[in-house]
Amino acid sequence: MTESSAPPSATNGSDDPGSDPSSPGTAIPAAVPDGGAATRGTASAQDPDPTGGVPVQSVGPAGSAGEHTDLRAVLDATRAEIEEADCPECGAGPDRAADGSCGNCGTRRPAVRDHVEFRLGPAAAVTDRGLRRRRNEDACALGRIATPTGEVLVASVCDGVASARRGDEASLAGAEAAVAAVLTRVVAHGHDRRGGLDNLAAAGASAAAEAAADLVRFGDPNDPPATTYTGAVTRAGSAVVSWVGDSRVYWLASDGTSQLLSTDDSWAEEIAAAGVMTREQAHADRRAHVLTRWLGHDSPEGPARARRFRPAGPGFLLLCSDGLWNHLPDADRLAGLLSGDDVLADARALVDAALADGGHDNTTVALLPLDPADGDGEWGPRPDGSDDTGPILIPLDGDDVDAPGEDDRAADTDDPSRPGRP
Repeated sequence: MTESSAPPSATNGSDDPGSDPSSPGTAIPAAVPDGGAATRGTASAQDPDPTGGVPVQSVGPAGSAGEHTDLRAVLDATRAEIEEADCPECGAGPDRAADGSCGNCGTRRPAVRDHVEFRLGPAAAVTDRGLRRRRNEDACALGRIATPTGEVLVASVCDGVASARRGDEASLAGAEAAVAAVLTRVVAHGHDRRGGLDNLAAAGASAAAEAAADLVRFGDPNDPPATTYTGAVTRAGSAVVSWVGDSRVYWLASDGTSQLLSTDDSWAEEIAAAGVMTREQAHADRRAHVLTRWLGHDSPEGPARARRFRPAGPGFLLLCSDGLWNHLPDADRLAGLLSGDDVLADARALVDAALADGGHDNTTVALLPLDPADGDGEWGPRPDGSDDTGPILIPLDGDDVDAPGEDDRAADTDDPSRPGRP
């Protein structure tokens, strides 16, 4: 999220707060009271009860259509608890609250979306407001579903664009629409080409784009909400990752192959790619973080970029907002923060590291394991067992993607001089 003078907007609640807390996957709300930037601790100090929280939502009959996290349900279920809590600094009751602060001592009162954690099977995600922002405009979602060729895992992380109002709504709509669309596509086309990873990724990105653009109906058409987008879909040791904007996708592994998989849709990256400046010069420029692509009603036309990826050994896909990589951009350093013992603890460790470095922005991470030993994948690996296509393009209009081929590989041809979102 970039700086914005826009006032806070209400976060939509959910009509479906969940049901059975013994669901095999659990969404763990950790929007606990904090005292603002001056007194706030790191995420690891806010360890929630892993047996509680809001259950993961089913998209169909149990066991037949998969599971997905539901951030709206978490927000709705924790809203009353947060709003009725005493001031974390002076203990004044909620009746003394005014404009988001304690009317007695002035401490910022906690918000529903300040810190939320999810665990879903082998995957996990954490989103945190950070230490400097008034609210959290990031969002994340996870999903999984069994298929005859292996379990499909899907994740999305979105970062609301703060130069437009209601970025929190755009990120939430985009992340949850992407995961729901992938699971729906698997149910409908899991046994044919249209259920392949390329088309699942395209379905998720298209749904996110449509959901973010549709929000223009509920506000000022001259100031539509906007968000960045990252998505990942995995099955049988292979993955397709996709992105729009400057949220990132990394590969993190202990074998020295950790790397950044995405390329920012930003002024800095496009100026560097055009050879106008070095990458270091471009990223030091005040225009570095101006977006050249985003999702929303006013987004530039054209496809999303994506990458087919099959690693040589096990590791994790990391999807993250710029609240993490602005502090920790190096893939090897990020990989060094993972223990591999518990995926949720590792997600917390990444967020903790950003907070420890200043926590200047909202920070959201999602971790998905990926191991080529889980299956043969959907395309032939390289001799060393890995496969990485480099950038390809996937449509944002709901069209299916052709079978993998050399024609899908595309260089970045975006015009670095066109105006963008700050």
